[in-house]
Amino acid sequence: MTADTNSRPDITNFIERWASSGAAERANYQIFLAELCDVIGVVRPEPTRINEDDNAYVFEK
Repeated sequence: MTADTNSRPDITNFIERWASSGAAERANYQIFLAELCDVIGVVRPEPTRINEDDNAYVFEK
């Protein structure tokens, strides 16, 4: 998945969306980080795989 600058969410919308999320950091961190990746134009982390060699860019190892 590659990020296209023309289809990236607006940073203002991102901030407004997450400003009211409350103190649910553990519940929200993966979706927050995935959306942050979209906003800043980087690839989202990959799903974790059984083979550790395939887990270079995942949320948790």
